[in-house]
Amino acid sequence: MFNQQDFLVFDDPTLDGRMDKIRAIIDPKFEAFADLALPILKKDGQDWYAHVAKHKMRKTNAPDNTWVAFAPNKRGYKMMPHFELGLWADNLYFYLAVEENMKPKDLAEIAPKLRAVASQVAQLPSEYCLSLNHMVNENQELASYANAVERYEKVKAAEVLVGLKIPAESSLMGQEKLTETLIQALQTLLPIYEKLR
Repeated sequence: MFNQQDFLVFDDPTLDGRMDKIRAIIDPKFEAFADLALPILKKDGQDWYAHVAKHKMRKTNAPDNTWVAFAPNKRGYKMMPHFELGLWADNLYFYLAVEENMKPKDLAEIAPKLRAVASQVAQLPSEYCLSLNHMVNENQELASYANAVERYEKVKAAEVLVGLKIPAESSLMGQEKLTETLIQALQTLLPIYEKLR
C-alpha cells in the first residue's frame, strides 16, 4: 500500500504542487486503508467514517503532513477520541488521538478516562510511542504517558496521541506486511479506545 516513493510528495515546496501530489498519490491510499479499517471499526455497532484531510485553510504554506482520521461521526473527528493514519516526510504513523478540540463538558470527562487506561498504555508493544501534538513531528516514550495526561488537564492546547510510528526507510514500506502492521495497530489500540469513548 504505502512505499518509500510516497514520501517524495513532501519534496515539492509549493502548496499547489504538494497538494496535487497528496491528492493523486496519498489520498487514494488512505481511502484504500479505510476500506480495510472501517469494517473492523463498525463491529462495535456504530457507523464509522473516514475523514481525509483536505487542508482547505492553507493559502500559502504547503502542509508538512497529511492524514486520514476515523471517527463515529460523519461531520467531524477532532471533538472526540479517534484514530489517525498519516504521513510526515520521514515516517508513517497510526495513532489513537485525543486532541485539543473537545467540548468543555467532554474535556472534563476524558481526563479521568485517560488516566484509567494508563495500565493498558503501559502494556503496549515497545515500538509504540506517545505524541503531544498531532501537528508536530516529535514523539516521547510511553513512560511519559502520565505526565502527558496531567498536561492535557492543565494546558488548553495539549493533546495525547498513542500509537505506532514507522520510519520512511523501514523495510516494511512497499510490503504487504505494512498493511498487516497497521491493521494490527488498530486492533491493538481498539480496547483502549473503547474505554475512552
